[in-house]
Amino acid sequence: MTYENESIEYKREYVDDICKEVIAFANTNGGKLLIGVDDSGNPVGLENIDDTYTRVTNTIRDSISPDVTMFVKYSLSNGVISVEVSEGTAKPYYLMI
Repeated sequence: MTYENESIEYKREYVDDICKEVIAFANTNGGKLLIGVDDSGNPVGLENIDDTYTRVTNTIRDSISPDVTMFVKYSLSNGVISVEVSEGTAKPYYLMI
């Protein structure tokens, strides 16, 4: 069990403000967001992982400026979506309105 810290964030399910975490990681030293994991680091899985994956990737692509997609890597494993964000080179990243 690993706890959240400045480079790891857990989300039990998809939330609309997920881009804020990605922006924070891209503007600092990077980090990993795990969706389908509770606050204690235990995988709980996602009910509809394909739909959630599509929502996550589209939201990140469409909501963050400058484009951060080249610094984001996605992976799926056992009902958990891992979003690994590297430090960006076009800082500052921000949420488009």
